[in-house]
Amino acid sequence: MSKITILVTVLVFPTLLLLYSCSNNSNGQDNKTKIFISTDIAAGLVGGWRAGPADTDDSYAVELISTFVDAEVLGAAVVRGNDIQPAELFAAIETFILTPGFWNGPIFAGAVEPLPTPDSVMWTGNVGPPETLIDLCVNEGVLALAELLAESNQKITILAIGPLTDIACLVQNFPETLGNIKEMVYLAGRAPGEVLKYPFSDVIFTDFNVQQDLRAAQIVLEQSDIPITFITFSLSSSTLYTRAQIDSLLEPECSARAKLLSRASQDKMNDLEEGLNLNGMDTFDINAAYYIAKPDLFMCEEAGFEFVQCTIGTPGVYNGADNPCAGHGPDQQSGLNTESEQLWVGPTLLGSSRSTTSCVSYINEVELERFETGTIEVFCDGGVWSELPE
Repeated sequence: MSKITILVTVLVFPTLLLLYSCSNNSNGQDNKTKIFISTDIAAGLVGGWRAGPADTDDSYAVELISTFVDAEVLGAAVVRGNDIQPAELFAAIETFILTPGFWNGPIFAGAVEPLPTPDSVMWTGNVGPPETLIDLCVNEGVLALAELLAESNQKITILAIGPLTDIACLVQNFPETLGNIKEMVYLAGRAPGEVLKYPFSDVIFTDFNVQQDLRAAQIVLEQSDIPITFITFSLSSSTLYTRAQIDSLLEPECSARAKLLSRASQDKMNDLEEGLNLNGMDTFDINAAYYIAKPDLFMCEEAGFEFVQCTIGTPGVYNGADNPCAGHGPDQQSGLNTESEQLWVGPTLLGSSRSTTSCVSYINEVELERFETGTIEVFCDGGVWSELPE
């Protein structure tokens, strides 16, 4: 009996087995790109582990790729990131199961906390040496993905638009399944030395999906051969939905799900307008979903990567003088205080790591603008699309 079979027998709830059975019925869709999404959906949530409204772009990303004609979304696992995981799971079920729309799950419960640091949880009761309990991270989402990878006759693409907690758990516990991963499209990464900020604002961002589980990112990148495509900050921050566009999803002709997404985005847009003077909504994760559908519309390059350690200045705060981390230093903003390392990605780092792909922009302004205008119509219609409306 395999490790997967044992864990499914012991840990999986009956509802998971039912959901997996439904998702594994491909209905002759073997010609489609099979996709599993690891995400921290939080549209509509306010509060939780951080103050204010949560980001909403994950929900739009799931909606966009699930309505692409050549995509078959096998499931989405919800991991802690934008908010506490139980609240995120509630938001995901409300949006993608209980609200009518093209794709209706399955939704799986993913990680509720980041991976423990190496050797932080040990069992010392053995006759022999202590045992590292790496399987403590196994959950419904990890098991569902492991089963899909083990049984699929076609390689699966992972859309990773949240912390990599579940993917790292897969690497540690089910390495025999990794060869059936076609590609992991990961919303993360910056050019060497790049400060993550909009040109019109002094607010500096962290590389959120990395910072929320640094250990998981290191495991996936450094301890696996999963093909990785980075959707970097320079690309993901280049697009924007205006407030008028988001408000247009409330029009009577739009789907119930479009209306939900618009309502769930209002608090976040208010927050962005107050904090960044941004008249609309950032679209970070949605670009990653669009890349899976239309990779030829992006400028991408072969790249290496490096984890750069930040220097501690004030005890416990990463603001040391001559800090190699971009945006850090004696006058850094408090938002960077927990960013102990940064993930740098680019062609200049080839040879210092395994090879990956880094996507840095759209191929031209025409395609960028087409994304910004055409996807709004896709969200409103709630139907299958192959080409964005002009």
